[in-house]
Amino acid sequence: MLLTAFFSLTVSMNYGQDSYPQVKFDAKITSVEEQGSRLDVVKIFISVDGQLKDSIITQNGRMFYQLDTGKVYKFEFTKSGYVSKHLIVSTKEAPENVKNNSKLKVEVSLFKYKPGLEVDFLKTKPIGVARYNDMNGKLEWNKDYTRSIIEQIITATLDLYNKTNTDE
Repeated sequence: MLLTAFFSLTVSMNYGQDSYPQVKFDAKITSVEEQGSRLDVVKIFISVDGQLKDSIITQNGRMFYQLDTGKVYKFEFTKSGYVSKHLIVSTKEAPENVKNNSKLKVEVSLFKYKPGLEVDFLKTKPIGVARYNDMNGKLEWNKDYTRSIIEQIITATLDLYNKTNTDE
């Protein structure tokens, strides 16, 4: 349950008649405790090549953003009372022709902060990393990396559970 609730990633490349100059980034922000219900009023900080470029406040648990190729993006998702998470998306290796109406989708599940939950590693480690894959010609998420971060979150959650249950 925790494994699927923390973070699921999907990537799709859609090619249509319309031509857009950038890759479309589509993020759905959900709550772990609410079994995947969308979270309202999430603040998202967007950095490009290490510089804060933009911030967005979602009203419906969804965010769309246009990505240029040749850049590294950091998306930090924050909400009061929740543990913040961030993603890294690198379009550095993507060729110009990957831009035509392509879409990178992600679901980010935030969970409520609990005293004693040791997840400080999320301040420096992204929950997900996406890069261009030369072999299939797509931007894609490194699912093995994401799985390792989710395992660390699950371990921290179990450690807190065990600690609170042995203290009673």
